[in-house]
Amino acid sequence: LDFKSPDDPSRYISADELGDLYQSFVRNYPVVSIEDPFDQVDWGAW
Repeated sequence: LDFKSPDDPSRYISADELGDLYQSFVRNYPVVSIEDPFDQVDWGAW
């Protein structure tokens, strides 16, 4: 977790990339649930 570092937009990932990351977690670990996986107003990501 790097929350104390300055904000760096070059490190942002898209909703598609975030979805792929979540899918890799589910493939590789015994994930049961992911609560609030995307921003609450990002309806396109859903």
